[in-house]
Amino acid sequence: ERIAAQLSALPEVEYAEPDYILQPMLVPNDPQYNSQWHYYETYGINLPQAWNITTGNASTVVAVIDTGHRPHVDLASRIVGGYDFISDVQVANDGNGRDSNPQDPGDWITAAESSSGYFAGCPVSNSSWHGTHVAGTIGAVTNNNNGVAGVNWQAKLLTVRVLGKCGGSTSDIADGMRWAAGLPVTGVPTNLNPAKVLNLSLGGNSSCPTTFQSAINAVNAAGGIVVVAAGNSNLNAAGFTPANCNGVITVGATNRS
Repeated sequence: ERIAAQLSALPEVEYAEPDYILQPMLVPNDPQYNSQWHYYETYGINLPQAWNITTGNASTVVAVIDTGHRPHVDLASRIVGGYDFISDVQVANDGNGRDSNPQDPGDWITAAESSSGYFAGCPVSNSSWHGTHVAGTIGAVTNNNNGVAGVNWQAKLLTVRVLGKCGGSTSDIADGMRWAAGLPVTGVPTNLNPAKVLNLSLGGNSSCPTTFQSAINAVNAAGGIVVVAAGNSNLNAAGFTPANCNGVITVGATNRS
């Protein structure tokens, strides 16, 4: 570059510059990567450039506080345990309350259930498998010629099941947060893989309950980072909890338009 600058100063030289060698940005070979437009398009999260700097750290544990997970080849080697914190047997949909199995049995709501009974008023839907989707986005095995790419290619995943049929309760979610960060929860075994990052792609329309704020304060004090969806409603995140609690990172989104 110094030589080029000296040459450019000569009156008979139009311009001089190094013939730089450029490299392709780090792009994984997972077949569904091209469908993950939010990773690489200009209004997304700019992952190819980020991956050139780091693809993550295997010592980091991320808690996916959600519906649990389904067995999946792109997740199996990443999951380092978990727990089912749903205390209501009907919401849990797995035949029992809290237990050590965080797998997702489904959260469907039929028309009959929506019209009357315990789940009256809940929207009719097929099972969302939401926790599996979120876990894959965070940390699916990447560059393995299979499935999708994860944001973090190295991190371990801790599955914390708090959402079942028609959602989940504040108390269950708060206990799940505490446990995920390695804090004690009455009646639940100690978490041997405390999470550094807690992901909550969930929310409700209310002010921040004391139950949530106390749990978040405790997680922060233990060194944990709490990341929360803004609400997915194109509305002010101040109206959605736990996105509106203190001590969290609230994440909004853009779309193709």
